[in-house]
Amino acid sequence: MSTDHYHGGVVDDIMVVGVGGQGVIVAAAVIADTAMLHGGLDVKLSETRGMSQRGGSVNSHIRIGETVVAPSISPGEVDYLLAFESAEGLRTAPSLVPGGVAIINTQQIVPPLASQGDMSYPFDAAERMALGDRRVTVVDGNGIALEVGELKVAGIVLVGALSTHLPFDVETWQAAIVRNVPPKWKDLNFAAFAAGREVGA
Repeated sequence: MSTDHYHGGVVDDIMVVGVGGQGVIVAAAVIADTAMLHGGLDVKLSETRGMSQRGGSVNSHIRIGETVVAPSISPGEVDYLLAFESAEGLRTAPSLVPGGVAIINTQQIVPPLASQGDMSYPFDAAERMALGDRRVTVVDGNGIALEVGELKVAGIVLVGALSTHLPFDVETWQAAIVRNVPPKWKDLNFAAFAAGREVGA
């Protein structure tokens, strides 16, 4: 597929959010590598980790275009939001452009304070996101990953769903996956990616 989509200064701003241990960083690397392997594009990747330990908020910004200046996405300019955890998706939803695409994993990771009743957790996060001016696809990434054979590939299921919105060939995505996962996990990740594309389409 050509890079015509990016002519005229078009930049795709993609934000991947979740919590530590979900594979956000690997997913973001796969997306960025796919754009770089496609060729002819400028790709910027930056990440923020709220807490270094497992369970803290993690988000990655990927910017793709013929020319990309700043590595971080400005508030309100996210074209595609990939949320590995539903409440994280709701929290970052205001960053989406009107009509932006949100792909939300159904997984809910309730913080200890919320489970103790000290704070509320938005169990209806996906439903609330669907009320706004955005295109929302809810994906049972964990359930699909288990059907494929391994919970750890849930992130690639979500990447597969996102891939249906971006102008890159399946073979390029697969090449990027190979660069970012151990060889013994290749086939499982390819299966997860294909299953995610079915949901995304």
